[in-house]
Amino acid sequence: MGLLDRFSRTFDKHGYDLDGYDKDGYDKKGYDKNGYDKEGFDKNGYDKKGYNRNGYDKKGYDKNGYDKKGYKNGYDEDGYDFKGYDKDGFNKNGYDKDGYNKDGYNNRGFSIDGIHIDTKIAFDKDGFNKNGYDENGFNKNGFNKKGYNKNGFNKNGFNKNGYDLDGYDKKGYNQDGYNKNGYDENGYDSNGYDENGFDENGYDLDGYDENGYDSNGYDKLGYDHLGYDKEGYNQEGYNKFNKKKNELHND
Repeated sequence: MGLLDRFSRTFDKHGYDLDGYDKDGYDKKGYDKNGYDKEGFDKNGYDKKGYNRNGYDKKGYDKNGYDKKGYKNGYDEDGYDFKGYDKDGFNKNGYDKDGYNKDGYNNRGFSIDGIHIDTKIAFDKDGFNKNGYDENGFNKNGFNKKGYNKNGFNKNGFNKNGYDLDGYDKKGYNQDGYNKNGYDENGYDSNGYDENGFDENGYDLDGYDENGYDSNGYDKLGYDHLGYDKEGYNQEGYNKFNKKKNELHND
């Protein structure tokens, strides 16, 4: 039966012969006897020559020997690697990874030892050394290695203590903790009063709050918010019982 099937090439109801291939020679997964699909790629995605659908082999190179980034054996068509250096270690501008050309000078004309090619000393014609500082330690922008200029201020206008030319820090307060208007971060001046003239307890210089009462609850005339003085009498001389002061003494 099997031998007959092989010679007669009969197919089952699903369209596959005794070996599991259809009339075109592909199995249920779409591969022929050699392991390639209809497009000519194997299970790993490579054709008979070893290239995938994108044209690269297992090592990542195309038919011409270049990888996906255009490098051949680590170098592009111009002979530079992915970092931009040729086989001798120089970039397109002629400098190596340390910034020196084949003659041993950087792009400012300084050698590894810091001697300038033209002046033959440690400073170029503009008076700056290999690191970009003059003999006083300042760069072309006027700042030293710590970032301060000759007056002791950095590029943001603050000195090493954090204060500007007028003596204020980045938050706008001086060394004593007051801003240009004379108030600290809580809004009080050196005497302890805010811009409205009240201290932290809410009283002015004379000891009265915004409603005109002192800490005991009396106004400048000596009356509380109900209109009575410390003895309990109003301005007409009556207490809360509507009796005058002299009437109580007469009793």
